[in-house]
Amino acid sequence: MRNSLVILFAGLVLMTFEGCLVGHSISYEIVADKSGEGVARVTYTNIRSDATNAQQLEEDKNHLFNYMLKSGQFLSDMNKEGKEIVSRNLMVSDGMLNGQGVYRFDKISSIENLTRDDGFYFITLALDDSVLTTNGEIIKSGSYKRILWVDNTDTLKFRILTEPTDNAPLKEMAQYYAK
Repeated sequence: MRNSLVILFAGLVLMTFEGCLVGHSISYEIVADKSGEGVARVTYTNIRSDATNAQQLEEDKNHLFNYMLKSGQFLSDMNKEGKEIVSRNLMVSDGMLNGQGVYRFDKISSIENLTRDDGFYFITLALDDSVLTTNGEIIKSGSYKRILWVDNTDTLKFRILTEPTDNAPLKEMAQYYAK
């Protein structure tokens, strides 16, 4: 099964028409108050395209560089999801294109269905999701895995592997990025 990028810049969908933007990992740093409001910083590493033809690659480049990075429409779309984008940027490091976004939210659940209940924050993931790092505790059951934090944790942190597993050829996006 193709593991495509689901989130960039702040839990933002990168899927395009037929090609997809994919990457290595996504990390979150979330600061929330007891009311559920707060700020999230999302970092996505090694953004690439799995496009199989020139048209799909152009669609991916347009989606990433024009829509997500520059457009007011993207800001409006994210605002409708409860994410007020504070900053968004791309940077090249060691030949890889990375993205980072910061957004404000009114409900903690707008971040990948993160939940606060009974003195804890938690996020529920599929068993096959690979959590690379976290400052929370990982708990596994027969049908899911959760990252759990006590609700007085200052900053909730986690990093998840998003690397595709089908070994499809990928095109580095760094070569197309012009500041």
